[in-house]
Parts: sequence; C-alpha cells; structure tokens
Amino acid sequence: MNEFNVTFEPAKIEVLDREKFEEQINSIAQANSNRLVTIDSMADDKKTRAELRKLSKSLNDEKICIKKEYNQPLTEFEVWFKKAVAVLDEAISQIDSGIKDIEAEQKEARKKVVHELLVELTTDTEVDSRIFESFVDDWAKASNFNDIKPKKQLIDSITYVIDDEKQKIAEYKANKDTISNFCFGNNVSDTPYIRMLDSGKSVSEVMSAISEDVLFEKQRKEAEEKRKEAEKQRQAELGKQKQEYETRKLEASFNSAASVSNEIIQSEPEKTKSSPDEEIAEVSGTKIVQKYRAVIEICFSSLEEKNKWKQVMVDNGFGDFKAKEFGKI
Repeated sequence: MNEFNVTFEPAKIEVLDREKFEEQINSIAQANSNRLVTIDSMADDKKTRAELRKLSKSLNDEKICIKKEYNQPLTEFEVWFKKAVAVLDEAISQIDSGIKDIEAEQKEARKKVVHELLVELTTDTEVDSRIFESFVDDWAKASNFNDIKPKKQLIDSITYVIDDEKQKIAEYKANKDTISNFCFGNNVSDTPYIRMLDSGKSVSEVMSAISEDVLFEKQRKEAEEKRKEAEKQRQAELGKQKQEYETRKLEASFNSAASVSNEIIQSEPEKTKSSPDEEIAEVSGTKIVQKYRAVIEICFSSLEEKNKWKQVMVDNGFGDFKAKEFGKI
C-alpha cells in the first residue's frame, strides 16, 4: 500500500482591533470590580450583574461559533477517514475472532493436562484434586507449557501446593486425635469440639474450651450431689420428727383413755369360774397367786392408729394386747 498522503493548510485566526477589544473589556471590568453592594443599591446591582452575564455569554457563544467553523475541515476529514478504514477494521476483527477461538481451544487442552497432572499427583493420597480448581486457569497459561507439554516449573508448582495440603491433612488428623483422646479421657463427646476445629479454631483454643467445660460440669455435679445429700438429710430429719410426733400423740391418747377407763372399771374384777381366761392361778412356792385380766375399751378412728397404739404399748413393756374392733362410730 502506498503512503497515506494528506495536505492541509493551517488556519489562521486573526482578531481585528484586538487592542480596542481588550480596552473595552478592561474598562467594563474595572468599572464594576470595586462596586459596593448595599441594601439600597441591590436592585441596580442585580440589573448590572444580569447585563454583565449577558455580555459574557454572547462573547463565549461567538468563540464557540468561530471554533466550529475552524474545525469544520477536520470534522469532515474524520468522518471520511472512519468510513474509509471500516472495512479494514472488519477484516482485523474476523482474524482476531479466529485467533481467539484457537487460543481458547489450546487453553482447554492445557487445562486438561493440568487436571491430569492433579489427578496423577494426588492418587493414593487423601487430597481431593478438585480443591485446586481455582488455580487451574493460572496454571494453564501458555508460558507454563512448551506447546502442549508442561514445563518443570509448572509441575513443581502443582507438587508444592499438593504437599502443603497433605501436611494440612496430617496436622488436622493429629489435632482431631488429640481432641478425641482428651474428650475420651474426660468422658465427654468430641463432636462439638471437632466442629470447633473445623470452623477454624486452633487446637489450643479447642483444648482450652474442653477443659473449661469439663471443670464446669464437675462443679455442677458436685453441687448437685451436695444438694441431693442435704435434701436426703432434711427428709430423714422430717421423718424422724414426724415419728416422734406420732409417738407422743399416741402416748397422750393412751394416757387419756386409761384415765377414763379406770373410772368405770371396778377396783377388783369378778371371779368367774366359768371364764377360765379371766382367772389364772399360779403356784409360787407354797403360795397360790391369783392374777386377773382387765378389759379396757378404747376407740380408735382407724386401723392404722390402733396398730400404732399397740406397738407403743409393746415397746413400753406392757406385753401383747388383743384388740377387738367394734366397727366405726
């Protein structure tokens, strides 16, 4: 292609009566530069401001018009030039699109190689190759390959991050075992503390949390045991007090009943030969001792109260008693 030749003549802008124009502008500006605005003069001041703004705008509009006429040849040239080279831009765009398609295919091929490398280097390990997906685009750059063959620097880079991940996994397992063993020794579940480790807490922070929880639980159990023991002692004391109260109540009831019975029982019981159960003869040496049975009638409100009274009598050495129930009153 021949050279792109263009000829043009630089335009010349000449201001007629330049000095006169400057004198007029300076005169108007000087006349209003030291103007003192007061309340009385405000109306005139606003009018003067409007006139000066109108003058400034008219001068600026004239300048814009001159610039537009001055740039007219350049504007026409730019329109023509853009239209003339449009076909060239279209050809460039078509070629660029084809190159990008090929480059995209090549990059996909390089990414496939990277994925194969990741799988190969993580085989027989606990490392999941998918966790490195965010690095694949950078590893698949053309600078890391000789055509489609990976360079040593790429293999070293991938190996480094895989080894680093292996170390992290080993450290995690060791920390997990430490936590689990410590929990087992303290008879607590390790589940919540493994979650703490998974959430990003350090093993020292987790161990500290376990120690605090174990101490708290121990103190809680000790306090609960003390409370139960105190409650047990309190209940035993209440039971003892209740038993003593019931005993005193029965003794008082017996004494009252015995007093009433003595008033109605004859001082000496009748001897009835036909009732051998009421008269017993015992021989003590050469003397015959006569013993008599006394029948005392006491009314109880319940069978339970009667049995308690009998037990009190037995406990106080009055022997066995036969009680006859007459029904409820």
